[in-house]
Amino acid sequence: MENPKPNHGKQPMSSSSSCCSRGVDDGAIESECWRNWAELGQDALSLIFEKADVVDVLMGAQFVCRSWRSVSLNPSLWRLIHIGGVYRGISWKVDMERMAMEAINRAQGHVQCLSAGALSSDTLLSYLADRTSVLRCLRIIPTYKVSCKGLAEVVGRFPLLEELEITFPSLLTRDVFKLVGEACPHLKCFRYNQQGSRSKYGQDDEDAFGIANYMPELRQLQIVGNRLTDKGLLAILDKCLHLESLDLRRCFHVNLNASVRAKCARIENLRCPNDATNDCGFIDEFDDDFCEDDIYIPDEMDLLAMGYDDFCHEGYYDYSEDDYEDYTDYSYLVKLASNFTL
Repeated sequence: MENPKPNHGKQPMSSSSSCCSRGVDDGAIESECWRNWAELGQDALSLIFEKADVVDVLMGAQFVCRSWRSVSLNPSLWRLIHIGGVYRGISWKVDMERMAMEAINRAQGHVQCLSAGALSSDTLLSYLADRTSVLRCLRIIPTYKVSCKGLAEVVGRFPLLEELEITFPSLLTRDVFKLVGEACPHLKCFRYNQQGSRSKYGQDDEDAFGIANYMPELRQLQIVGNRLTDKGLLAILDKCLHLESLDLRRCFHVNLNASVRAKCARIENLRCPNDATNDCGFIDEFDDDFCEDDIYIPDEMDLLAMGYDDFCHEGYYDYSEDDYEDYTDYSYLVKLASNFTL
């Protein structure tokens, strides 16, 4: 009797399976499963990498093979840099700031947008300012490590800046409105967001007066959670005559009386204090019921296997071209690629 062929651990396929019913044979299925992802075209790879987070590229994708490494070095890939605030619970193990600096380096002076999340610091902003002058968008969420002095030293070095987002400005003083307004004459979009409070003792219009006096050219203004009152809002409406979008969510001291509503009529997109904040990612990210148990924290072997040693706090080193041999296991990037439509 002929010995049965080994199935190498594969489960036997039922004759009534959906694949067989569609006329797909085992060879075609196995061929599809073992597709050589290293041969994926560079244009397609670029589209995938552009949609991926910086961490996904620097700590995963670039280690797959030489061709994927080549795409990861393309300066055009790093014009828009986004690194989330709390990333998969690994910031305790990995030097995330050095990773952000590596992304800036790869852009070769062409960074147009930086969203650095909790990595934002005076050091990182200074590093960015030394390496690009074409920045148009800067998002620093939160600003626990950004000082008014640090911001003042770099913001004037971004003459093309059109969009600035500052969320949870713990170290910034009221001078921030003057220094930003004077240093960035092309600023069109300004976001200055906080958590917000309903306390009757929290009313304060100084932020509103600063915006009104130093940012009259704004088209979009988002001040979620601000403590301004109708008086401060009127100052903004009287001096920022080009406003098209105004977001006042969680501004619980704004009453929007009849006279204020009349002036708001010209605003095309108005978000009121009690409107839903489900699209405010920073509120969700720092919500009180955030639970660290929901974050996957990899162990040491996981980090090494995924190439994280390049950015670990124990040391940083450069790879030579010989270090990037083709791998046979593309499962990490297959999973990543499946999330995007080319």
